[in-house]
Amino acid sequence: MKDSAMPENHSKRYYIRTFGCQMNEHDSSKMGVMLENMGYLPSESVEDADLLLYNTCTIREKAHHKAISEIGRSQLLKKKNPNLLVGVCGCVAQQEKDSLFEIYPHLDLVFGPDKISKLPFMINSAINGERPLMVELVNSSDGYEFLGDIGRQKFEAGAAFVSIMKGCNCACSYCIVPKVRGREVCRTPLEIMTEINRLVDAGAREVTLLGQNVNAYTSKRSLDTNSEMNFTDLLRMISDSTGIERIRFTSPHPKDVSLELIEEYGKNEKLCPHIHLPIQSGSNKILKAMRRSYTRERYLEIAAGLKTARPGISITTDIIVGFCGEKIEDHHHTLDLMNEVKFDSSFAFKYSPRPDTEAFDFADDVDEGEKERRLADVLDLQSNLSKSANESLVGSAGNCLVYGMDRMKKGLLTGRMPDNRIIHFSGNPDLIGGIVRVRVTGAFRNSLKGELDL
Repeated sequence: MKDSAMPENHSKRYYIRTFGCQMNEHDSSKMGVMLENMGYLPSESVEDADLLLYNTCTIREKAHHKAISEIGRSQLLKKKNPNLLVGVCGCVAQQEKDSLFEIYPHLDLVFGPDKISKLPFMINSAINGERPLMVELVNSSDGYEFLGDIGRQKFEAGAAFVSIMKGCNCACSYCIVPKVRGREVCRTPLEIMTEINRLVDAGAREVTLLGQNVNAYTSKRSLDTNSEMNFTDLLRMISDSTGIERIRFTSPHPKDVSLELIEEYGKNEKLCPHIHLPIQSGSNKILKAMRRSYTRERYLEIAAGLKTARPGISITTDIIVGFCGEKIEDHHHTLDLMNEVKFDSSFAFKYSPRPDTEAFDFADDVDEGEKERRLADVLDLQSNLSKSANESLVGSAGNCLVYGMDRMKKGLLTGRMPDNRIIHFSGNPDLIGGIVRVRVTGAFRNSLKGELDL
């Protein structure tokens, strides 16, 4: 009997347009595997697709509007090909729910991030003329599926991603994530280890552990014990009991960075010397208004501890400028903290009010022009910090995981050093997916230039 979720024509093609974070990228990769298991093939363009999915982000206004704009333009594709199935998933789907069907009548399916496991069922329903809507959040491990075992794992050039938890229990006043991703749900250590071992068998050399608040991870060590394990325990278990060679994680919350985790950086050679630790603001007043649950002083203490435990560690961050009530002195506190920590890179954004957050009701009292100026200050300072940090590495050498060919400069390979820096160098394409020793010969603001250190 034919699988009811199978497309009638095995040559049908899918295209997934992904917006936002690494979690969304990972979700899209999983959906791609599911679709290929159903008989779909990936399409190079939206024009050639039989199924078009928009995996969306709503954490910032700009990302939300960009996704909505592209969804709107898909009406033209639907007119050209009435048999095209168009779906919206991710955080915009979770926030807007059935209103998307009202605004965009051409849509065939809408589902939130907690319902990805139901994708084959929803596609079958859409093929049969229904318009499935699945946006219920799952806030316990009993009903949530992490999709760790869906057949062939997709990853590129030795670098894989593994979700260890989903959701967030924090209450940051500006953040929509708890609303659209739900509360924290953690995978069991056994599930995580099984997936990593499978990825290693398939050729993975490096794994990045994913979670909205990844270092809040906690779980029972096994089903037959009440003994609890925390995030640092999990890092040790992965390091000791799998063949993975390099471990990364994103994104941690400063309030959950323990002394134990800091010390692990000094003990665990598989743990890459890099941490992306969002600060958001260098002002205690603004951090309190944001409900970040730590102070400027605590963040500086963490940064100093990490640098002591792992000399040369790369610290990167996120910064929001122009939050409600931010005065020029608050902005200067942020710049001062950047200079003190000497971030290796940062993602900086202008504050934009998000519906369904506490701060949406605050006075957005920093005008757009001032937000632009403050953003420019942060970007200019970070540019100088990044260039200086990169220049200090010229002459050093390290092990690089080769990701692929350089997209900008023909004939060069590109890869990632343990401290998360991108490096470009000449070499044989056969090296892609392997780890090679590379010496740094030059520095740019956002990357390094190197040569094989034979």
